[in-house]
Amino acid sequence: MEKERLIEIAVSDAVTEKPIEFSIGRRKFKIHPPTIGKMQILSKYFLLLDIDEVRLEEEPQLEAMRICESKADIIVELMACATFNEKEDLLNDKKIKEMAEYFKWNSKVAEFQLILLSLLAQVQYENFITSIRLTETLRQNKPK
Repeated sequence: MEKERLIEIAVSDAVTEKPIEFSIGRRKFKIHPPTIGKMQILSKYFLLLDIDEVRLEEEPQLEAMRICESKADIIVELMACATFNEKEDLLNDKKIKEMAEYFKWNSKVAEFQLILLSLLAQVQYENFITSIRLTETLRQNKPK
């Protein structure tokens, strides 16, 4: 199947809240739609990616590839964190780093593009960023 078609299918699955499934090395992983708490944890990784929202809307594949190439270490940590579902795992930096290292050394950066786009669709990135901006605005304008 061609790459664009695979991306369309992955995004469709994410929007319908089907878990994202992928294999790296001999291991299989699932990323379930995030809870509000997990989304808060993932937010730090999304913010560190410096996603160009205009480019993401116009050319999602090119923007995803740019991000994967320039921010590979953050991408693998985002992916690692996204694969965990238990609160203890999500708050365990050592466990996240170990999984990120596994992803980093057992796959290619180009393979992350599809996972990144699926994650962005899964968290409904536009709503997610709007929420983060609103929270920042409220913090800046809190009553004295």
